[in-house]
Amino acid sequence: MTYPNRSPRHVIARSWRAVVTLAAATFWLSGCSVYQFDQNSMPVATPYQVTAPFHVDDASVAEWVMPESDAPRVQYSQTPAPVWYGYEEPFLANLPAIVTLSLIPIHGRSTAFSSAGVVWQEQVLWRHQVDFAAKTWTGMFFPTPFLIPGTSGEAEALNEANEAAQRVHLTALADQTRAQNERYAATDTGNPEALAQLLRSGDAPLLLPKGTAQLIALAPPQDSLEFHAQYADLPGYVGLLPEAQQAWLIGPDGLKGLQLKSALADGESVDDLTRKLILAHPEHREKAITEFVNERWGNAAPHANNAVIRSIAEAAIGAHYTPVFAGLTDGHRQALVEGGLPDELVSYMTEQAPSNEMIAIARTGSLTGVDGNPLTEEELLERLVRKDNAGQFMSPFTSDGVLAEWVNLANNASMGASAGTAVGAMAGAYAAEKALDFVPFGLGGLIGGAVGAEIGKETGRETAISASGGWEAIKAASDLSFDSLTDMARYLKRKYGTTANFNDAVQATSQIYPEFSSVLASTN
Repeated sequence: MTYPNRSPRHVIARSWRAVVTLAAATFWLSGCSVYQFDQNSMPVATPYQVTAPFHVDDASVAEWVMPESDAPRVQYSQTPAPVWYGYEEPFLANLPAIVTLSLIPIHGRSTAFSSAGVVWQEQVLWRHQVDFAAKTWTGMFFPTPFLIPGTSGEAEALNEANEAAQRVHLTALADQTRAQNERYAATDTGNPEALAQLLRSGDAPLLLPKGTAQLIALAPPQDSLEFHAQYADLPGYVGLLPEAQQAWLIGPDGLKGLQLKSALADGESVDDLTRKLILAHPEHREKAITEFVNERWGNAAPHANNAVIRSIAEAAIGAHYTPVFAGLTDGHRQALVEGGLPDELVSYMTEQAPSNEMIAIARTGSLTGVDGNPLTEEELLERLVRKDNAGQFMSPFTSDGVLAEWVNLANNASMGASAGTAVGAMAGAYAAEKALDFVPFGLGGLIGGAVGAEIGKETGRETAISASGGWEAIKAASDLSFDSLTDMARYLKRKYGTTANFNDAVQATSQIYPEFSSVLASTN
C-alpha cells in the first residue's frame, strides 16, 4: 500500500520543518522571565491632604499638599527607577529548578529605588528615598514562568512599583509638612531672633521660604540694611531682598559691600582693601581645597604637601568651586558705586580671578603707583623684577632687553648637551655609587638612582656656572634679578615669551637653575 506525498524527500522536508519549529520555540521560550512587584518591600502609604507653606507646580502633588495663599513657590521632583538595579538568586532555594532543568522556574529577587525632593533657590529642603523589590521567575527551557499568577513583564512591574513609591513620597512629604508646621506655630514668629533660631536649627527646612520672607518683613523702616546683614547668612535670605540691598550683602565675610564701606569710614585705604579683594580669590580657593581634603581624609595637615592628594582636591573642586562674589551682577556693582563705594574698588568685586602677577604684587606691596592711580598691567609685571642683581635668581635678560653675556657663554659652550645629562649624570652616578657602598642590594638601586639624579643636577649646575664665567661674572653681567623662580618664570614668559631668543634664555637659565624649566612649564 502506498501513500500520496510520503516520498522520502517529502518526509525529510517535513522533518526539517519540525526541527526548525522546535528550535525556534526553544529559542523564544528559553530565558523567559516574569516579574511580580513585592508589595511588602515598601510601606503601605495613603496620601492625605495637608496645608503647605509652599506652592508646588505639580498637579499630582498639589492634590494632597495644598498651598496657603500667597505661598512661595518651590520645585518638587520625583526620580522614578528606570530599571531594576540589583538581582539576587538564592542557590538553595533553587535546587528544585536545578534538578528539573528549570521546569520549576528559577526564583530571584530584583531591587530598585525611587527618590523625591523639594528644592528652593537651588537648595534641597527635603529629600526622600524609598527602596522596593520584585519577585522574579525565569525558565531556561520551559514557559512555566508564565503560569505563575499575578506576574507580568519587567516594565509593567516597574511601573507598578514607581506608582506605589510616589504614594509613599507624598505621604512622607505630608507627614513632614504637618510636623514642621507645628514647630513653626510654636515659635514666636514676631521675634526676629526666635524666628532666625528656628530657621538656622534645620528643624523646619520646609518652612525656610515662608520663614525667611517673614523675617525680612520684620526689618525696621530705618537702617533695614543693618538688620538684613545680621541674617544674610541664612540660605536664600539675600535672594529675597531688592537688588539694591542684595548688592551690599554678597561676597565673602569681611569683604561684603557693607563691610567695605564701613572699613573706608574707619580710615582703611582703598589700596589696602583692593589688595584684600585680590587676595580673597586664592585664599577662598585654598580654603575650598582644605575643606575637601578634610572631608575626604579627616585632616588636611598631614596631606598638605602631598602632591597627589592636592591634585585630586584641585580637580574635584574645579567643577563645584563657587568663585568669590558669585552672583554679584553688573546691576549690583552699579548700586554699590551709586551708594558710595569707589569705582576702582568695585571693579575688583568680580567672579573673575585676577592674574597671577596681580596676586604676586598684592602679596608684596601696594597696587598704587607714584601718581596715586592704580597700577597698569605693565606696571604690575615690572613689580616682579628687581632692578639690581641682589636677588637670589639672575635674569637672563638685561634691562636693555638683550641676553646677558653669561647666557651666550653657557649656550656657546653647548652646556645643554652635557651639564644635566652626560657630565652631570656620570658624576652623579659615580658619587651615588660611592655613597651607597653599604646600602643593601635592591634598595641601593632605587635610592642610588634618586641620589644620583640630584647629585647630577648639582654637578651639572656647577659645571654650567663655571662655563659661564663663574658666579661673580654672572652677577656682574646681570642688572635684573628675582626673589623667586616663580616670579622670574611669570616675568620672562609674559615679556619675552614670543621673542626669537627666548629659548636660548630658557636653556641657559635652566642650566644655572635646574628647577626653572619645570616652574616655567607650570606657570600661566
